[in-house]
Amino acid sequence: RRYYRAEVHLSEGSQDYDLTGYTKEQIINDILDQYERHMQFLHLVR
Repeated sequence: RRYYRAEVHLSEGSQDYDLTGYTKEQIINDILDQYERHMQFLHLVR
């Protein structure tokens, strides 16, 4: 069995974001969702 891990680090430090138990596909989808939200945020603040 394989385990995947993603760590989120910002200038403020680690974000304590746990993906334990997620499948590879769930991790990919979660990262893409987070990226899309971040891009929307950047669009709003510009």
